Amino acid sequence: MPSINVVFFASLRETLKSDGVSVELEQPLTVFELKQKLAQQLDQPVLLEDTVKTAIDYDFARDTDIIDIETVHEVAFFPPVTGG
Repeated sequence: MPSINVVFFASLRETLKSDGVSVELEQPLTVFELKQKLAQQLDQPVLLEDTVKTAIDYDFARDTDIIDIETVHEVAFFPPVTGG
């Protein structure tokens, strides 16, 4: 079964007390479906907040984007980024 690396950055890493997890996926799913799966598995509803941003293999992604289990290596979740 294919697996992807899921990483957490900044305050999410602190809240979840984890740098990331490896997730086995049986079929492609949307970013939001992955958020739901992880929120349930990790008992962390913070992942479902609208402010949580996502990247698929270093490219920004939307909740409706599909995670192709054959080509995707990493999904990252992070809080909103502010600039200075």
